[in-house]
Amino acid sequence: MPQLLTSKHKYKYIWIALGVLALVVNRIFANTPDWVDRYYFRGLFQVFRWVYDHTLGYLPIPVVYITLIIFVIYTARIFTKMIQECKTGKWLTGLVEGLLSLLAFLGGALFFFYVLWGFNYSRPDIYADLSMQEQTIDSSYLISEIDRVTQELILTRAMVSKDSLTAISEEDIPDELESLIRKDLEGLLQSWDIPTNGRVRVRKLRPKGILLRFSTAGVYVPYALEGHIDGGLHPIQWPFTMAHEMTHGYGYGDEGTCNFIGYLACLRSDNDVIRYSAIRAYWRYLMSDLRMLDKDLYRQYLRSLPRGIKIDINEIIEYMDRYPDIMPAVRDKVYDTYLKSHGVKAGLANYSHMIKYMKAYRERGE
Repeated sequence: MPQLLTSKHKYKYIWIALGVLALVVNRIFANTPDWVDRYYFRGLFQVFRWVYDHTLGYLPIPVVYITLIIFVIYTARIFTKMIQECKTGKWLTGLVEGLLSLLAFLGGALFFFYVLWGFNYSRPDIYADLSMQEQTIDSSYLISEIDRVTQELILTRAMVSKDSLTAISEEDIPDELESLIRKDLEGLLQSWDIPTNGRVRVRKLRPKGILLRFSTAGVYVPYALEGHIDGGLHPIQWPFTMAHEMTHGYGYGDEGTCNFIGYLACLRSDNDVIRYSAIRAYWRYLMSDLRMLDKDLYRQYLRSLPRGIKIDINEIIEYMDRYPDIMPAVRDKVYDTYLKSHGVKAGLANYSHMIKYMKAYRERGE
């Protein structure tokens, strides 16, 4: 039998134990959201946020690339050692060594995921943060909200460009997009007494389509402490997607909440394109609900849109079609399970909860 109590094995057991400990603490935190908010979110997490954003956050490349390289090198070493042991006839030693190394890696991954960001899933929800009451959405409210937002969409599109024959393009996007969104997002959160230490980064990923092929426009990677958007997104989608991912970086795990906060942050902007991006995104969620409710009415709304907005929509669809999904059903199942396992009861459906949050926000008197 291979020796399993050497000093190098002890380090592996430590990482396995830390991973288990992180899972146990997360289960405890799920029942003590006030503790998470007071001691983790407003304490330890803010320290990580400030230190990272004022060091590695200044690197000119996405840190996720470095994280990925480390992951590849580490896993390659594990399997190389396993193969070497097996070639010398010590196949049992190789298998045990490999298994321990993989478990240690998994333990470390779980530990850093929760400590660097993941415990935020157990924070009080946005209703508690803003003293809002939960709302239900009926058909009459949905249609009235679509009417309101559609008019807002039309007016904002006209402010961006009078050209109704050409879609909004990258030339219309402000150069300092990330900084502009960060300023408005931090201003919004600070008005709610939410700490905003650091300067959360959101980077564009290459190659284009690396996220879109998994039906994902953006992603926040806790190990890199940065948000990311797919480089293949249409420019109209950049501001809202960036605001959504940046909100994750400031400590929110719930997808609908990040949509809601990102939308409000973009509405604060002085830039018409940033506001248009967010209004279009919110309008899309409203229209998605309408399509499930009444397909004929959904088509009527689409037909009544001005030509410029129709061109924008068609070009966004054309951009998305360049990167067809890879195993969309598998992706949806995996991510839905992930969200539910972290307290997001609605799973993927949570994205559209921003409609409920907006109604609650207005009822609150904002």
